Amino acid sequence: MNELSPIDRMRAEAVTPDPIHPKVRELDVIDTDFHFSPPWSVIRSYLKEPFRELLHHYPATSLEYNPEPANEKPGVGQDTHGTAGTAQEVLAVLDRMGVSTVILNPGYTRPQSMFNEPVIAAVASAHNDYLIKEVFPVSDRIKASMMICHRDPLLGAAEIRRVGHHPQFVSVFTEFSGLYEPIGNAKFDPILDAMKEFDLTLTAHSGGWFPHFTPLWNGARTWIELFGNAPAGNCMAHIAAMIAQGMFDKYPDQMVVFQEGGYWWIPDLMLRLDDFYMSSSGDIALVERKLATGERRLNKMPSEYFLSNIRFSTQPVTIPKNKKYFAWLLEMCHAEDLFLFSSDWPHQTMDPPNWIVEHPDCIPLEMQKKIFSQNARAAFKRLRT
Repeated sequence: MNELSPIDRMRAEAVTPDPIHPKVRELDVIDTDFHFSPPWSVIRSYLKEPFRELLHHYPATSLEYNPEPANEKPGVGQDTHGTAGTAQEVLAVLDRMGVSTVILNPGYTRPQSMFNEPVIAAVASAHNDYLIKEVFPVSDRIKASMMICHRDPLLGAAEIRRVGHHPQFVSVFTEFSGLYEPIGNAKFDPILDAMKEFDLTLTAHSGGWFPHFTPLWNGARTWIELFGNAPAGNCMAHIAAMIAQGMFDKYPDQMVVFQEGGYWWIPDLMLRLDDFYMSSSGDIALVERKLATGERRLNKMPSEYFLSNIRFSTQPVTIPKNKKYFAWLLEMCHAEDLFLFSSDWPHQTMDPPNWIVEHPDCIPLEMQKKIFSQNARAAFKRLRT
C-alpha cells in the first residue's frame, strides 16, 4: 500500500506485513495474487525428457524486476519479503497475514516472457505437476492459477485439459504487456474453449517489458515509467481488445481477473469505449468472431462488460490523502463489486490487508467482506464449493 506522501518525504519505507490489524483476523480473507517460487531444482525434477536433460538452468527470459538502483530497499524486488516454494512456507505466510485462502500465481519461475513455446510448455507442466503432487495435498487453503504456454493456443489448451480436472486449480494464468498479443484476440479461442470445459477463470497478470519499441517500453528511462505507468496502459489495451473483439459475446460467462494493472482509470475507459463505440462502431463487424457469426455489433455497451465479466485484484493500491477523494474513486470504479483483495507477496510493492479495514469511513464492513472474499468467490467459480 502506498499512500501519496508529503512532498518533503524523499524516501518511502519498505512495506511490512506486521502488525496485521486485529479486524483482519475476524474476517474471511482470500489473497488472489500470491507469488509461489519453487527452486529450479524442484521444477527441473518434474520436467519431462528431453527437457530435464537439456535445461541445466532456469531459461533466460525478458522479465526484469529489480528496482534496487532507484530505492535502496532490500532484496531484488521479486523476493523482498522472502520466497515460498513449499506448502508449509505458504501456510506460514498466510497465518502471519491473517489470510484464510490463497490463490498462488507463479513467481519469478514463470517463463511466459520467453519466446520458445515448447520450453514454456514444459516448464508450465512441471510447475503444475509439482503443485498437484506436493503442494495441494497439504492443505485445501491453497489454490492456484494453472501455468500454461499461452503464446501457443493449442499447447495452452492441451495443458488445461491435462490438469484442469484438479479442483484446487481455480484459474488459468496469463500475462499482459507489450510482449504479448492480447488474449482477447480470436486466435486464443482454443484456450478459452478449454477453460469453459472446466469453469476456470482467466487470470491476466502484468508481465515483462523492454524488447518492444513503444513509449511504454524502450522509450522509458526510469522505474517510475516502466513499473508505475506501463502496466496500466497495457491493461487498458488488453481489456479493450477483449471487449471490442467480441470475446465476451462468444464467452458470456467467462470471468477475467486483471492483476497489477491499476484501476483508478476504469471510469474514463468505460466512458471512452462507449463514446467511440457509439460514434464509430462499423469495424466491429470485421473482427474475426463477428465475421464468423455475421453479427455487426456487440451484444452490450462496452462499459457493461466491466460489470459482468471483468474484475481487478487490488494490489497496488494508491490512496489519496484526502479521504473524500478516496471514497469517490472507490464508488466510480465500482470497487464494492469489482475489487478482489491481493497482497502480491513477496514483492516489495506488497499490500498487507490492513488498508481495507483501516478506512471504515470509505470501506464499510459489508464492503470489506466483499473485497476480502465474497467477490473472489463470485469471480472464481471453484471457490464457491
